Amino acid sequence: MSPLRIPHNHALAMPIILTFLAFCILPVSSITITDDAGMTITLNATPSRIVSLSPSNTEILADLGLIDRIVGVTEVCDYPPEVKNKSHIGGYSAISIEKVSAAWPDLVIASDLTPKETVSRLRELGLPVVVVAPRNIDHMIRDIRLVGTLTGSERQAEELVAHLSKRIAAVLPCPSASGRPTVAHVVWHEPLYVSGNDTLQNDVIVHAGGVNVFSDRNGWSTVSLEEFLMKNPDILIVSGGGGMDSSEKDVILEAFMTFPQYASLSAVENNHVYAVNADIISRPAPRIVDAMEQVARLIHPECDSQAPAAVNTTPTSPVKSPGFCAGSCVLLISLIILLRAGRNN
Repeated sequence: MSPLRIPHNHALAMPIILTFLAFCILPVSSITITDDAGMTITLNATPSRIVSLSPSNTEILADLGLIDRIVGVTEVCDYPPEVKNKSHIGGYSAISIEKVSAAWPDLVIASDLTPKETVSRLRELGLPVVVVAPRNIDHMIRDIRLVGTLTGSERQAEELVAHLSKRIAAVLPCPSASGRPTVAHVVWHEPLYVSGNDTLQNDVIVHAGGVNVFSDRNGWSTVSLEEFLMKNPDILIVSGGGGMDSSEKDVILEAFMTFPQYASLSAVENNHVYAVNADIISRPAPRIVDAMEQVARLIHPECDSQAPAAVNTTPTSPVKSPGFCAGSCVLLISLIILLRAGRNN
């Protein structure tokens, strides 16, 4: 072999070694976070197989462009429509440990409604479980960043947060000569079940420029008809859809507008009873901003909120794992070296 060809062989070998190192080593990353349950979790690599145990967290993952990484969802995860084709691992609170384990996830995202026994059992099996359970709109914004960090989607998370924050800011400054009307959010009517303070719906009402008449109640609570009539809110927001009924009609709205016991309510007399999609106003996910904008328009129609229209915030480009850009650079350098080596030959 001619001595002059040995350097060329080394030059050809080095790009192969560098490329191997780039794609075998660089994608691995370690991240440690504290979840909403106060647990510290460490992931040693960017997760590629994710199981979501709640509809809200499924929506967050989808808006970060991570649908392709989802390998399991609950039976009630129905948005966006694409997730309906994912494998079901049980109901909201009746999770199948076997089905979750069979999906071979490298990340399981639970919520505060996931039974603690389920979370403990999954962790005993060695599965990394993170509890993501936003309590209000600001908390949801923080958790979008948290999920972005966990999944190596920080850029997509920041873009989504910026978009949502802009829409929220457009609603808050809305001036109104009518002040802040009193509002009640009704989850169900038999019995009367309302949203008190420290609920997502209370946060929506406050952000939209109203006052929750049941803010003296902790969380969700049943109230008597007498107390409800005494509160006499200016505006009624009810969860839209069949709710506990199997029909598609807005049964709660219909009840308030037709049942005689509600006829004396100011909101009923003034036709200020409105239905808002139950899923949108109940899930701590990006669509809660849709609910906030809708409620703002309902309780302050004189403002005619100029918030930007909701758009599809899912990134159109595939999510790249950490190390992709570095690997691309090494490949580019390798190609240049190979081309030069070829010319020298």
